[in-house]
Amino acid sequence: MLRTLLLLIVLVIVIFIALVMTGFVNLRQESSGVSVQTKDIEVGTTPANVQLPTVTIENRQVEVPSVTLSDGNSAQ
Repeated sequence: MLRTLLLLIVLVIVIFIALVMTGFVNLRQESSGVSVQTKDIEVGTTPANVQLPTVTIENRQVEVPSVTLSDGNSAQ
């Protein structure tokens, strides 16, 4: 339980540092306190032509390993 809580705290700190380093969050200290500015993030879709791989399914017979027990039973 304590390890999970510690891991979550460390993860939040690392994410916050990454946001500051990439510029998504800007911390600026002013005379009245700390000002936090964030960039706008736009999420949406864009039509695009992409090539998708095709998957074919075929049945074929292959050799698989098998084990035979001393009493004649077969195990797979």
